[in-house]
Amino acid sequence: MYRIFYLIFFVLMYVPVFAQESAPPKQGIDLEKLEVRDSAGRLLKMDEWLPMNASGKYDLKFNPEYTQARITKLSAEVYLEKMKNSPKPGESKSFVTGTFPTNFKEKTIRGNRIELDKLKGKVVVLNFWFVGCPPCRMEIPELNELTKEFAGKEVVFVGVALDEKVDVEQFLVNTPFDYQQIASGQSIANQYGVKGYPTHAVMDKSGKVVFQTVGLAQNTIYWLHQSIQQALAGE
Repeated sequence: MYRIFYLIFFVLMYVPVFAQESAPPKQGIDLEKLEVRDSAGRLLKMDEWLPMNASGKYDLKFNPEYTQARITKLSAEVYLEKMKNSPKPGESKSFVTGTFPTNFKEKTIRGNRIELDKLKGKVVVLNFWFVGCPPCRMEIPELNELTKEFAGKEVVFVGVALDEKVDVEQFLVNTPFDYQQIASGQSIANQYGVKGYPTHAVMDKSGKVVFQTVGLAQNTIYWLHQSIQQALAGE
């Protein structure tokens, strides 16, 4: 029930972005019956097209009855223009841009020690999440792309999962998440007052928050990317 409620909210939230010619039905969209096909006409599963749509790199167009939809990939130029013209993702109340978060010390599930204050001199990207969070899972492929793009640069990606270590490790077997992962992170989430998931925060080399957001919007990854680049450049 929770999952379906979230998915219905997610689709309706982005209907204006899809440039539809008709308004969505007042009773909502029945995602269990919605047929979504790619540009080749292949029928996609819900777990396939939702992450595609979440990335913001695709255009989703419904038929007038909102029973069928076609998803097509945007060109790089159109995607960038769309991101530039879209509103900034919702801000988190847990982190405040321009401030310096308090320190925390913890080990990752691989045994590496993470101490926030000792990461000064590098750009730090935090992601608070948990295994049972649909939008958290949905954004993982795009977050992995970020880690690949900034590999070898002075950027540290840290995931703070609420779940126990064994549950995080079991999840990662089938869903790789390339951030350094801290399990049982509820105490860290409580330290910053994190209550919405996913929550992201980017800190520059001085340890100052330069971007933060809660939830998953189509331009969340774009803003993360831009913020990391600007922090690396010292802007």
